[in-house]
Amino acid sequence: MDLANFRPTHLKSLASGLVDQVTFVPHLPAPGGDVLATKTFSQVGGALNLEAAVSRLGLKAQHCTPVGSGPRADAIRAAMAIEGVEAIGIEDFTEGDSGLCITLVEPDGQRSFVTISGAEGMRSFAELKQYTYEEDAWLVIYGYELVYPTSRDAFMDLFSSGLIKSKIVFDPGPTTADLTPDFLDWIGTHAALISCNLSEYEKLAPHVSPECWLLLRKGSEGAELWHRGEVVASAAGRKVNVVDTNGAGDVHTGAFLAALAQGNALQASLELACRAAEYSIQLEGGCTGPTWQELLALS
Repeated sequence: MDLANFRPTHLKSLASGLVDQVTFVPHLPAPGGDVLATKTFSQVGGALNLEAAVSRLGLKAQHCTPVGSGPRADAIRAAMAIEGVEAIGIEDFTEGDSGLCITLVEPDGQRSFVTISGAEGMRSFAELKQYTYEEDAWLVIYGYELVYPTSRDAFMDLFSSGLIKSKIVFDPGPTTADLTPDFLDWIGTHAALISCNLSEYEKLAPHVSPECWLLLRKGSEGAELWHRGEVVASAAGRKVNVVDTNGAGDVHTGAFLAALAQGNALQASLELACRAAEYSIQLEGGCTGPTWQELLALS
């Protein structure tokens, strides 16, 4: 794939949207113990972190995942409407409310998760085959969908169906350790771009084709773009005040995709992605990507 010259008209997301209950703690509790939190709030997160990031930077985003019905589902739909993300998830095969992610944020910005899956995790091939997977679109898939027992078979059916013509962007996320070899082999062969951090790539590496582009996020050290075993672009990180790293990887990936869609070169797109992630971690919550005006002010 010629990543530098791919100009998508939109991004489709098969990833899960849920509500984050973000809680700031001085440290994680010991087993059987307790810890006094300093602050807590609710915010829509998950898939919306990336979808909102690209939408704020001018790339049309479509959320192709059911949301369900209930107070969390209502909050997700309202947040998507504000962000200009088109919610087109088919609800016929799911029930109940959207899921909840309990997010514990430590003083250095590190975050830990407890995820309770909801309607967004109930996937079937009958649902997935009803979306269109156009050649001129990015298709975002997260590792969660390949791990949930209520969705993994549906995605394997989708992968073997031949319906996907879009350029796949895969982020394994915290579920990396639970991904099975059959999914890793398929993703490593068919994904156009894999976005992950160093620890996640250690498990992915044996399964990734040289033709797949690798967006390797290195935290405060910046990021690298790899293709055919070589570093194609590299961007250094900059020291900023870290408040919350939740969603920073999503914002980084989204900004990279949106920058490429605007016609920026690979190196410039990677640098913009790093600036967007740095912007994000200085704010509370995960849905914290910048607009173009905010992003260019940092460059």
